[in-house]
Amino acid sequence: MTRQATITASDLQRASGSVLKRVAVGGEHLVIERGGYPVAVLLSYQEYESLMRERALANHRELVIALSQEAERQGLTEEQLLAELEDVKRQIFEETYGRRPP
Repeated sequence: MTRQATITASDLQRASGSVLKRVAVGGEHLVIERGGYPVAVLLSYQEYESLMRERALANHRELVIALSQEAERQGLTEEQLLAELEDVKRQIFEETYGRRPP
């Protein structure tokens, strides 16, 4: 289990090297407080990447559900939806590169 601790912003300034080591090597999560209020969290880059990946997947799932519902509302088949997607991709390519896709 990941350990969580609290540190003040001034303590972070004074001991940044050891604090970074606690987070990067020790896997600790640090809540940084200023004036007694939490203002930020420090965690390893690996954990940050994992959180961003989870967020992207959740956003993707929401988008897929919304697209599916809209396609169903419009009565589109999967083939029609894919054909429209290919048409939009072609239009974007032409707008971006000024020519038709190869």
